[in-house]
This record gives sequence, structure tokens and C-alpha cells, in this order.
Amino acid sequence: MGVGGPISALTAEPPPDPTLAVESAGSGVDAADEETASDRADAGGDGPRSAVATGTYDPAAAASNAVDTVVTGRVDPAVLTATGLPSGIGGRVRRLLDRYESASLGDVRQATGGAALTGEGPEGCAVAVGDVDAAALAAELDADPDVVREPDDGSGFARFRSRTVGSAVAVAPGEIVGAYGPTPAVAAAQRDAGIDADRERGSDGSATYGPLPSLLGGDATVCVDLGPDARGRLQDLLADAPEELRTAVDASGAVGASLRLTDGEPENGSGGAGGEGDGGSDGPSVALRYGAVADPSRLDRETAEAIARAAREGEPSLSDATVTRHGRTVIVDAAAESDLFASHASLFGGDVGDPIGVADA
Repeated sequence: MGVGGPISALTAEPPPDPTLAVESAGSGVDAADEETASDRADAGGDGPRSAVATGTYDPAAAASNAVDTVVTGRVDPAVLTATGLPSGIGGRVRRLLDRYESASLGDVRQATGGAALTGEGPEGCAVAVGDVDAAALAAELDADPDVVREPDDGSGFARFRSRTVGSAVAVAPGEIVGAYGPTPAVAAAQRDAGIDADRERGSDGSATYGPLPSLLGGDATVCVDLGPDARGRLQDLLADAPEELRTAVDASGAVGASLRLTDGEPENGSGGAGGEGDGGSDGPSVALRYGAVADPSRLDRETAEAIARAAREGEPSLSDATVTRHGRTVIVDAAAESDLFASHASLFGGDVGDPIGVADA
């Protein structure tokens, strides 16, 4: 769901750099929230205090236009260093890390955030929590001719925005808040809401993911509250995908996915793949879980099992895909036999290119 343009062009380009990671506000308390609380204690002082880090940020509340779809999630950066990223996204992340010497994935313990998809494009905010040298990063941003520092607002964050593109940043000891939008002003509004959720009130925070946050878990998780425009665009994207997959998207109010790195054999016993983003078999195994909240009469077990068969039969394929139901929620567990991204591209009938390593040089 990483996007960089209006809903009418959801798949036209990779996401802006700040979409490296997204996480949920209001998605329920789970192990990820406990980890964030631990990070707060470790980061010095009172720990991270931004709204996006503490779970009170709602990307839809600060949106400048009507919101169709809301995406939330979280990621442990260790996942990115182990699997790499698809070439379009990975190239952007690599350039960002190369541009600022004080920005390092190795110093980040967890990244969280959210995005609202509107007719004008995506808007959202993310935070990286860890051993952030705020003074060094602020100095680099001050020296960047494409970035302007904004006046001190008493928040405790040094705030910056791009002069020309829709991105904005705030830094404080222990955390970096990054936001994006169709214009610098919109990005700055999302960033300020990510710092302090009381700055903007534009929605009732009604995005719902059902039980998905508690069922997915993992080292990286994303949940999507699907709106009609995004659903229609996905249907176009899936024109060559199995009919059962198109049916599942049409029937689902919310969908999600998670990834868990495991040592040796994956949790479901299959031969997972992919160390250091090269698709090899020497790295950690990748266990995958997918979920959809839908009307059981439209997304029945037989349809879900047909999707699982299609996942197993692709080339390259996902392996050992199994299906379980939890009330209105269908869960599919699988593993990547070879390259993680190529496996999904095969199922969706697309091509993501070779993964790019994003580990710090």
C-alpha cells in the first residue's frame, strides 16, 4: 500500500521516504505497544513523547481532504536489513540514509506510524524510536539547502520542512518524526499532529481493523481499513490475479499482513528464505500471516483455501499456506520459499525487481 500520488495512481510510483515504516494509532494494545513502552524507558528522560510514538496519532484526523482509506503499521528495522526492500522503495531509503550521516537504521529499535489516503494523495506520519542524536541530525538538516527550519513552538522538537516537496521532519532526543503529503504545508500539518494529537481534529478516528492487530503480530505488521476508491483501484491492479483473490478484496472491510523473522526453519516448518535481501537460503526464514475481515457469506473458507492454493502454485511461490477462521476474520499463514517480494509479485501478476539492501554501510 505504499503510495506517492492520488488514489487514481496508487501504483504509479514508490512511497515518499518517510513511509519507511508505519504504525497504528488506536489499533489496540498488543506486544508492539509493550515494546514501545520499553523503548520510552530506554530512550532517556521520559522517553518518546510524540503522539505517533505513544499511539494517540490518527492520520485521518489531520487530513486536508476527505479520507478514503487508512493504513497503519509498525516495523522492527531488523526486518529491513534482513530482507531488503523492493527496488523502487529500497532505492529511496538507501538515498535517505546516504544523505544524512546521523540517520542510521542500526540506531532505530522500532518505527511506527500511519497514513490516510485521499483523492489528492497520501498523508501521514511515522516515528523512528531509538538512539537518535537529535543535535547532530538537526545540524545536518540546518545545512541542507532544500530544508527550512520552522520556529520553536515549545514542543521540545526541532521542526523542519522541505522547501519544495511534501515532506516534513521533527527531531528530539530518542525519536525522529517524519511526515509526508501532497504539499509541504500538508506534510507539516501531519507532522505537527504526529507530535501532538490535539493540534488537529478532523475526523472521529473511526478507522477499524477488527481483531487484525491482535491476530497478526510479527516483526512487521500493516493493517488497512479499505475505502471504496482504494478497493476499486486494487481490483484494477488484480485484474490478472486469481478470481478468489479479487473476491476477497471486494468482500473485505479491512485487510492486514505481518512478517516474522525466525532462525533456521520457519514457524510453520517450511524452508523460508532471504537473508540480507538477496533471496538466498542462508539468512533468517520469513514466516508470513495475512488477514481479512469480511462477511463470511462472501469470503468463505473455500474461497480462502483457493487463495492459499494459488499462493502455493505460483512461481516463485509461497509455501505451506494454511487457512483458519476467527469469526468474521480469515487468517492465512505461509512462508516465502525464495525472494519475499518476487513471491508476492507472482501471486499479484506483477514485477517488483530485485530487492535492494538497506543495511547501514
